[in-house]
Amino acid sequence: MKLSSRFPVAAVVLAGCFTASSVFAQNTGKDRLIEFKDVKIAVQKTPDFTLKGGTTDKRFRPKDWIEIEPEFKAVAPKNGDKNLKVISDVVFKYYVFLSGPGSADRKILTGEVTHTNISFGEVSHSVAYVTPSTILRVAGKPEGSPQLVTGCAVEATVNGEVVGFYSKLGGAATDKVTPESKWWEKGNAPKQEADLLNKAQSPFAPLWADYYADIKGTK
Repeated sequence: MKLSSRFPVAAVVLAGCFTASSVFAQNTGKDRLIEFKDVKIAVQKTPDFTLKGGTTDKRFRPKDWIEIEPEFKAVAPKNGDKNLKVISDVVFKYYVFLSGPGSADRKILTGEVTHTNISFGEVSHSVAYVTPSTILRVAGKPEGSPQLVTGCAVEATVNGEVVGFYSKLGGAATDKVTPESKWWEKGNAPKQEADLLNKAQSPFAPLWADYYADIKGTK
């Protein structure tokens, strides 16, 4: 994937399926333990739960959250223990390029989540969220949209070593770990801010249970 040295202003919808290539090991020297299938960008409204009993119900107007959802599969290491059924801990590091009304308003939002006990061969999902307040601050308006996300990347690491990679900025997605695909490290990249939330930190925490991989420390 060839990335321009200039970051695009125009928004690009990242929803859809981007198949990971088979050249990961050639570019990292490591076995690919996490194979990313696609990354979907969507807008979710703040969930509004119905309460019963003596709890006072507080009404509010649900706001927009931007949801970044990678679909992935854990791949058993070629020369690993054949009896091993899961990967114990994998850190997913997120980088999200969020557009604003002007070039000075654009930000790269970061966040990470540690998934635990990921079953080999089973399709699963991770997720990160851009909060309503961050959307308002960066985009200058409260309405969320997939078009606000012009770039997205996820690094999966075990003990600090990259074992899975996904990156997209304007063009086709790639799993090649190169200086070009790590666009957030470029000298002209926007400022990074650690403003992404994982599912456990969001109001979506009790929803969709087994659809998402377990987050360490939440069960």
